[in-house]
Amino acid sequence: MPPDYARAGRLGLGTPQANPTVEAEIRRLLPFDVDYVTLRLTSPSPDPITRLKAYLTELPQHAKQFAGMKIDAFLFACTATSYLLDPATERRAIQDAEAVLGAPVITAPAALITQLQAIGAHRIALVSPYPAFIMTSAIHWWVAHGFDVVHQGGIDIHSNDTVQIYGLQSADAWAALRNLKVGHADAVVLSGTGMPSLPLIDRASAHFGVPVISSNLALAREGLKRLGLRPAQHDWH
Repeated sequence: MPPDYARAGRLGLGTPQANPTVEAEIRRLLPFDVDYVTLRLTSPSPDPITRLKAYLTELPQHAKQFAGMKIDAFLFACTATSYLLDPATERRAIQDAEAVLGAPVITAPAALITQLQAIGAHRIALVSPYPAFIMTSAIHWWVAHGFDVVHQGGIDIHSNDTVQIYGLQSADAWAALRNLKVGHADAVVLSGTGMPSLPLIDRASAHFGVPVISSNLALAREGLKRLGLRPAQHDWH
């Protein structure tokens, strides 16, 4: 007999400890018969770089909280982590976590890359609420992965601590986006999972005339692709 819940599948979700946005957006993107279970990624460090790196390097240990629960894929919803870790450390942490989870781990940047490649986007405009030191790492990361960052934009959080991102709303992003000159960009990437973005994606896409994609939207699409499904359609307003 089919299960009472998660009839179409179950996704694992890893979200930074203070992030209030990932679950809210993923819930709105998943069809009703797809379930998800959340794992809070935690670190006691007051230093944002140490904290962000630990979310993935400690994932194999965190994943033991699922204790053998069957999931179809695990969505790692922290974009900046990949920008800061060296590739070998990231690969090792993902492999170790997959061994514990018994399921593939999909990181937010990997999901973004797959989505951009699907639409043939090579030149991107990168927008984020990151402090300058993370934004610099992000640009280097995208260039190293074969993309041309033709424009960049930021949303000021007035702090070097990324926890301040979680107080932003989509209106804050739109205030920065609407004046952004994307030039010949093929797509606009909203990098980061903590700032709400779903309410402005359609509006921003129409404004720029190119696709706009966020970390959470890319993650949901890639997770559902594993189940042969597409995101639910909603009026985000």
